Amino acid sequence: MMRLLVLLSCLLCTGILYSPGAAAQGSIIVETLHSRALRGNRIGDTPDRKITVHLPASYGRDSARRYPVVYLLHGATSDPKEWLDGTYQGLDLGVAVDRLAGQAEYIVVMPMADNRFGGSFYVNSAAFGRWEDFIAKELVRFVDANFRTLPVRQSRGLAGQSMGGFGALYLAGRHADTFGHVYAMSPCCLGFVGDLAMDGERWRHEPRGWLRAMAMAFAPDTLRDVDTAPPPLPFVAGPDGRIRQVAAIVQAWQRYLPLNQLAHDPSPYRRLCSIALDAGLQDEIPSVTLGAAAFSQELERAGIARTFEEFTGTHTDHTRERFETSVLPFFARVLATQDQPGACKRK
Repeated sequence: MMRLLVLLSCLLCTGILYSPGAAAQGSIIVETLHSRALRGNRIGDTPDRKITVHLPASYGRDSARRYPVVYLLHGATSDPKEWLDGTYQGLDLGVAVDRLAGQAEYIVVMPMADNRFGGSFYVNSAAFGRWEDFIAKELVRFVDANFRTLPVRQSRGLAGQSMGGFGALYLAGRHADTFGHVYAMSPCCLGFVGDLAMDGERWRHEPRGWLRAMAMAFAPDTLRDVDTAPPPLPFVAGPDGRIRQVAAIVQAWQRYLPLNQLAHDPSPYRRLCSIALDAGLQDEIPSVTLGAAAFSQELERAGIARTFEEFTGTHTDHTRERFETSVLPFFARVLATQDQPGACKRK
């Protein structure tokens, strides 16, 4: 197994030189995992997936210690390296995690889930391959087998941004026996709300970008021509300009949409140890803010504890701030005592 070990030096790529009193630095490892679940997908995507792992500073010197793990899912047309190379307001996720070492240390695992359509949406897809199985089964097994983890659900977290926020809530709701905690940052596409509602303007045009990737990910097995045929949509504009519902496609999409998933059966979410999500009030995608608020309200209606924050900002302009002040501290807090018996009482 090929392993690339990149030790974070004192002089970081951002050009900031840290003082001797700064937090000890962790390390970044990049692995390649061959996935059986992704073999033979219809778009010819490689089943060899790059996995970026941040190990805490103490990992190399404390060989007996085991660590919680946070699985971090990126958004559409993105790449885990963007959380490390300063793309988001100068964010270096490794440095930000290291600064929290005094509260709790955990491993961060970032799978590469981009494809030529812009993203997998982390679901089992006839077109893209079985991404749900890859993340929730193969990747977790791989990480537990190759790193010193605490291999129990209360010591595993899921997080994601945009499409990754969708994936985090979708997978957490289907694998509460594997993951105990979830944080969704500006999650897209949670339900038929905002620009994804039946009267949304998006349905009057051929789907592009993340909407096309989403439609491809949710497309039924009958879609054979993945390159040129438009994926079936739940709502289409007729010759008279009126938008009508395609009932079979609506039902197919509802099996994937976390808001429908939660409303249909809240019990898996009730089993989670902790749930958090956020959204920017000025997000350019209306279904993000409205969908996150609706998901929070549905959790409240079901009597499920959660943390929901609406912040002043757009889809990505506060990414660094959200990671440093909300997401990473959230996991430092909830994972700090999860290795103790009875720490997560939800069953």
